[in-house]
Amino acid sequence: MQFATLSGLWFSLSIPVILLLYMLKRQYQDTEVSSHMLWQRILREQEANKPWQRLRRHLLLFLQLIAAILLILAIMQPFVQGQQKAKAHIFFVVDASASMQARLEQGTRLEAAKQAILDYARKEAKGSSYSLLVMKDQPELLVQRTADIAALEAALHRVSPFYGHTHAQEAISLASALTREEKDGEVRIYTDRQWTDNLEGISFAIPVRIQEPGVSITNGARVDSDMGNVAITQFGVKGSQNGEQFRAVAVLKNWGITPVTVKTKLSTDISEVRTESLALKAGEQKSLYLENLPAARVYQIQLAAPDALEADNVAYAFPEGTGRIQIAYVGEGNLFLHKALALAKADVLQIQKDKDGLYPAPANVTPDLIVLDGIEEADLKTAKWQQLLMSKPIWQFASHAESSDATPNVADFTVMEHPVTRYLHLQDVHIMQAQKRQPRPWEKAIISAKDFPLVLAGSENGRTKLRFAFSLEQSDFPLRSEFPVMVQNAVSWLTEQQGGNLGRVTADERIEMTFHPETLKAVWKTDRNNGEEQAAERSKEALSPVQKVPSLPGLYEFAEYGAAGEELQVRKLAVVMDASESNNKASEENQLNRIATQASKAENATNSETVLDLIDLIPWLIIALLMVMVFEWEVYRRGNSG
Repeated sequence: MQFATLSGLWFSLSIPVILLLYMLKRQYQDTEVSSHMLWQRILREQEANKPWQRLRRHLLLFLQLIAAILLILAIMQPFVQGQQKAKAHIFFVVDASASMQARLEQGTRLEAAKQAILDYARKEAKGSSYSLLVMKDQPELLVQRTADIAALEAALHRVSPFYGHTHAQEAISLASALTREEKDGEVRIYTDRQWTDNLEGISFAIPVRIQEPGVSITNGARVDSDMGNVAITQFGVKGSQNGEQFRAVAVLKNWGITPVTVKTKLSTDISEVRTESLALKAGEQKSLYLENLPAARVYQIQLAAPDALEADNVAYAFPEGTGRIQIAYVGEGNLFLHKALALAKADVLQIQKDKDGLYPAPANVTPDLIVLDGIEEADLKTAKWQQLLMSKPIWQFASHAESSDATPNVADFTVMEHPVTRYLHLQDVHIMQAQKRQPRPWEKAIISAKDFPLVLAGSENGRTKLRFAFSLEQSDFPLRSEFPVMVQNAVSWLTEQQGGNLGRVTADERIEMTFHPETLKAVWKTDRNNGEEQAAERSKEALSPVQKVPSLPGLYEFAEYGAAGEELQVRKLAVVMDASESNNKASEENQLNRIATQASKAENATNSETVLDLIDLIPWLIIALLMVMVFEWEVYRRGNSG
């Protein structure tokens, strides 16, 4: 028997009060006795009422004590647990997110959840039918209404950790929809609650049981059996002006509840560089600065000792150099555009016509980006220019003469979602004249006025391109506060792959990519699993411009090959787990409790063991108390107190 509250113990003070009343003497007045035969009776009554006498057996006393004890128990709300019979259909939902890879005393949370599902199916739910839904980026229904435990076990073996962003709301919503017509079913959700999706409006027609692997309940408090976790939340490397020395900054956070001292190892793609130690208090985040590092193509920092979650113990960074973009600006120039490019950390090399009326190619600088202001690619005819135009991104503006061909004559713009148009609204922007011509196959309008394309973006033969169909002189856009924002977006998008790497991306995300003009085949390569390769996604006969990155955290290479199998270019990519999964100690109660409470009034939502029904004993105590009171009244009425 257990109690819902102990606050009723204060009423136990009534027991000594009852005893005290029976021990106190009752005061009598002097009474004349008509016969000596009545003296013995009077003496016995007076002796019984002397104060602090030894208690004698009194039936009324015992009945009143029993009534007080029953009343105390009722106030404490007692209950007992009884084994619940399994439902005919058990709908299992298992969370496969990265935080479920937190290590327990034996195995991980995910392994414990899979074993708990099998144990429940074999013992408590033997003979029921089973369904299995996996919670990840998209819910995955592996088994539906099968009574074969072997099929359920095989499906559980196929459940693997998911390190991307988990959409729990979609999985819970699908489980609700699939069980809406159930009459004798039960939903069992195995999760660590490490997500904050909004579950408002989701309800279930059958009971919902929430199981937390690695969590037990002791005296009403949660007890986690896994270790603490230290995560590398950020890591970056930047070079000096001469490009010979580099500086790294790593940010570490202790998600645990106890202080720790961690040892880090920094290495490059060539050799190990150094080790550093850092003390972190519970919940503390600190930055680790590493100076005078040698030049390398990729840097790695790793925690020396394992902890609860190992996927966030390693981080990779690619050197950023000086952070300055080299731009070859071909044309007369625009003061506002020059200022905005400077704010975007770009060094602009202005190229104008020479005495022969030609635009000379840059001599000692290899630009990262070419800006053509009123100039066509065909106007740059030298071999060096053609080589640069075939290998570098291009940002082109229409000339003043070209802009006179047509007029949008509207200030209401349609802005498509694109990296260049982030944070842009184009309110109070006017364009007097613009050029209207048939878009090229690679061009996509990202800003339009009605059906008039004004800004077009795309990729041609592996080169990112951006074209403005109007001259900046024909618009007041450069005078608006959004203009520097747009320039920063444009420079970032056009040059994002000029560093020889693809950056850092969360597992299973999709990214836009450009390829070498001669690429026919591409693969993802890693040192894991004996150098296992993963083919790049294709769209019909060509490589898809949007690629899904690998699903496991680590360092990858994206290698591109030509028609003869020759390697054309190799770019590196750091795949990381969803950063929100690092807090393996999160214990915030989310909306699952509301759903479970609404679906089943009698449940223990936080117990990871077999769910038990709670049998309330208060009605039985009330019945017993009424019976005692009736019996006491009868004893009092008859005058027989014992």
